[in-house]
Amino acid sequence: MNQPLDDAHERLNQLELENIRLRAELEARKAMNTTGKTVGKLVAGTTTRLMVGKGLKASFRKLLDELPGGKVSKDTIAEIMTHFIWRVTRIGTFAIIMGLAPLLILIVQTWILNRQNNELDVQNKLISRQNERLDQQINLEEGNRRSSLVLFMSNIMDNMDMELRNNSKRILSEALIGRIVSLSQSMRPYRYLENDSLTSRQLSPERGQLLFTLVNSNLDKSTYDRIYARANFNYADLREANFEEAYLRGAQLAHSSFSNANFNFADLENADLSNAWLEQATFRNTSMSGINLSNANLRESRMEKIVMHDGNLSQADLRQIYLEGDFTGTNLENVKLQKASLVDVDLEGCYFLSLSWIDSLKFLDVKGLRFVRDIYFPNPEVRKKGFVVDSVYALRLDPASELARMRRCSQAIVNLLESNPKVQQLQRQAREQGQSLTFYPTKNPYGMEDLGIAKDSIWIYRLGMNQLDIANTVLWVQFNPQEEKAWEIFPEENKAAETLIFDKKKLKILEDACE
Repeated sequence: MNQPLDDAHERLNQLELENIRLRAELEARKAMNTTGKTVGKLVAGTTTRLMVGKGLKASFRKLLDELPGGKVSKDTIAEIMTHFIWRVTRIGTFAIIMGLAPLLILIVQTWILNRQNNELDVQNKLISRQNERLDQQINLEEGNRRSSLVLFMSNIMDNMDMELRNNSKRILSEALIGRIVSLSQSMRPYRYLENDSLTSRQLSPERGQLLFTLVNSNLDKSTYDRIYARANFNYADLREANFEEAYLRGAQLAHSSFSNANFNFADLENADLSNAWLEQATFRNTSMSGINLSNANLRESRMEKIVMHDGNLSQADLRQIYLEGDFTGTNLENVKLQKASLVDVDLEGCYFLSLSWIDSLKFLDVKGLRFVRDIYFPNPEVRKKGFVVDSVYALRLDPASELARMRRCSQAIVNLLESNPKVQQLQRQAREQGQSLTFYPTKNPYGMEDLGIAKDSIWIYRLGMNQLDIANTVLWVQFNPQEEKAWEIFPEENKAAETLIFDKKKLKILEDACE
């Protein structure tokens, strides 16, 4: 009987518990809804205050309150407009600030990148410097290896001294010549340190030293010919070397450095000096027939009274050079002649491939160019060398030109004056000193302004060793073709002219040359 009552009480308790739980859940949901509405109102109010503003909102409420009555005061309208403008300004300012934020970020980022790039530049410079030092180290090791060949050269020189001892002919044996040739081949060019940096070009100081030693050993010319025919002296470093009266015929000297070198009275016939550096080098009375100077750098050098028959000056840099001598048959293709001085040059047979080259010369500041263009004409010719046939333009001297006539007549007068005993004595003394004297005309009936020769009825010569060095003149001579007499004159002194005797038989040649 009690069992059903107990079950009923238990179900009743469970229902009460369930009711309590449901009430708690209902209260919780009500609380959440209230919080959501509060947050919504807070967000809406905040947004409204930010976008519209509390003052603008109050002004609109005031406007709405006044509208039903139909009377809106001016103060209300002014207040609305003021708050509206102020709100727009605040929003615009806020937008500008928000827009500047990315720009500021970009500026900071750019600054960081620039700083990073600077650090990278420093790093690259350090790497470059490191590579440079490694390159120097490698080349110095190569130089040390090459310098070890100097010991071999010393041994060869000792053997050469032994062979030349009591050898009046100065002829070396074929075995020793073979060792010299082998040594020259072994001394290959390299870059070496100069003023704490590597040289810009590969050169071989050892080859230069070997060549200079041989040249100053006063060997027989046949021995030199055998050495030069097989030895390799290309890329030799011989800056400021003195090769006066040196025998270098047929030597292989391509790509060598001869800056400020002296080649006076030297024999350079058929030598290969292509691509050589010869800035400010001097060539006086130098034999240069058949020489190859293609692509050579001869800027500011001097060539006085040289002989260069059938030479090769193609692509050579002759800017600011002084030229005086016989260049018959030389290749002048694309020679650079800016500010060059052409003084009494013989260009008969000189050739080039295009007329555009000679036409371009008129735009250059070349002393002596006018008379060259006036007395030479480019003649189209066909030349054959081996199996190669070229169509070229060769310069041919007009035999009726003033220069041709002046040269013929001047040479006849010089031959006449050279028969004078005093002139002969001066020339002999100059030869003993390793020099040579030349008659430079300063006045004659033809006159050549480009050559510095004034036009007059008489001939005046200056006997000296240099066309431009008037201070070293040893004799001034005046010749009157009408009176057939010559005098020694003193232009800067108050002394009377002294008569010079000469071989009267030479007057006949003079008449034929100066007709």
